[in-house]
Amino acid sequence: MSARQRSCNFNEDRISGLPDAILIHILSLLPTIESVNTILIRRFNHLWPFIHKLTFDQCMFPGHNCVYYSQANRPDYDERFLNFVRHVLLLNKSPTLYKFSLDFHFSLSHSIRQRVSNRTDRWQYDCLRSEKRMANEIGTWIQFALNKNLKVLDLSFSAHGTFEPQAYYDLPNFVLSSPHLVELRLAYCKINTKKKSDLKALTTFSLDNVMLMDQSMDYILSGCPVLEELTLWFCYGHRRLVLVNSNLKTLVLGIRWFGTRIHVSAPTLLSLEMSGTVEVLDITNVASIVEVSVNRMEKYDFKEYKDYQEMRILLQTITGAKSLKLCSWFALVFSSWQLTNLPAPTFSCKALNLQLDFVKWHLPGILNLLKHCPCLENLIIEITAYYDYPSRNATSWIHPYDFDGDEFWNMVDTPVQCLTHHLKTVEVAGFVMEKHVIHFVEYLLRSSMVLEEMVIFAEKQTWIYGPITLMSGKVQEFEERLINAPKASASAAVVFY
Repeated sequence: MSARQRSCNFNEDRISGLPDAILIHILSLLPTIESVNTILIRRFNHLWPFIHKLTFDQCMFPGHNCVYYSQANRPDYDERFLNFVRHVLLLNKSPTLYKFSLDFHFSLSHSIRQRVSNRTDRWQYDCLRSEKRMANEIGTWIQFALNKNLKVLDLSFSAHGTFEPQAYYDLPNFVLSSPHLVELRLAYCKINTKKKSDLKALTTFSLDNVMLMDQSMDYILSGCPVLEELTLWFCYGHRRLVLVNSNLKTLVLGIRWFGTRIHVSAPTLLSLEMSGTVEVLDITNVASIVEVSVNRMEKYDFKEYKDYQEMRILLQTITGAKSLKLCSWFALVFSSWQLTNLPAPTFSCKALNLQLDFVKWHLPGILNLLKHCPCLENLIIEITAYYDYPSRNATSWIHPYDFDGDEFWNMVDTPVQCLTHHLKTVEVAGFVMEKHVIHFVEYLLRSSMVLEEMVIFAEKQTWIYGPITLMSGKVQEFEERLINAPKASASAAVVFY
């Protein structure tokens, strides 16, 4: 082929030669504002009204000033953004819509204040009218999308600086009677329904900071026969929540500190992720569970001794999981059980992931967990921070239970079953070049009889009143120390990143 022919082929516009249906699909994958901008291109200018995915994000709208609208003392909406949404919906010609996504800052704060004060002046009346008018218009946008056999609905109404659940957008009940919806994601709104939903095709349902009135969740779930994925992330309002589903496979729960008890029964559940005040969970009938992640977002308090009986009961319900992920808080609970000779649940997991803000008080807990995971094959430890001093909350424990962290692993004289027979891979990441961590890694190397690979992702900075980059000499010394450390497994390889 001649150079001229190659140049002609290189410059040939093959995109414009594609059928309209393919070009419309490509445009639908773009942010809606980018799709609309193709009106300036001759081949595309008549295609954008047929896109089947509509995404509107107020924060991403060109020239939008979030700070200005968050500080306004009255309902003040970005009219350019509103006009853009109106324009796109008015001209949309697609017979069906696959996805409608709206991220819009909306609050009913003035309506709530009027109810509390029970009076309305002229200025407040204008605010109330503006809020009501905007809420009604949002409802028409949602109804427009649902009328086109919508499959995915994603609504978020978070307002900058607004943390008033009572002021959330009231979700129209017709959303819960949309038989074509497959995915429904809601954030910062309020649901108040008193009748069974009709979400017969819904497989994925996500609620983020949603206010659930009375028994709304019960009514919703009763009309979702094929639901497989459910997320309830720090929702409000429910006095008692019962999650019973015969098809649910994935459940994500973020539980507020003042939450009441939540009952979960899901015989087909495969994956469970829970955060917050996990003690209020009652879990039954989860025999199929495979993956569990638990993150209790609260500082561990050594001052007041507890046997953590509720935590033991919770963990006993998930002992059959094959993959387990726990936070620092749980490692310290296992430390308290180890140091006080209290029983701990035994897990059948083959993979264990620990996320630690490391102190020496984690060491007994790590040992206790290894003892109670006899079938463990894969161990991941992520060290997000490192402290070389005991926590203030540990002071009451120092006298009766204090130990020498430098010698802790040298004093372990009984074999650990998972290290002797099963542990094959270890991954350690984060602040690993600290003495207690190094001693632990050396213990694993000299005790793991069938270890095949240890991968280390070492953080190249340490923190002393700010980040300090470690000298290359220290990094090299660390690597050489572990490469030359005694190994129980002749085939064990140590890899650094």
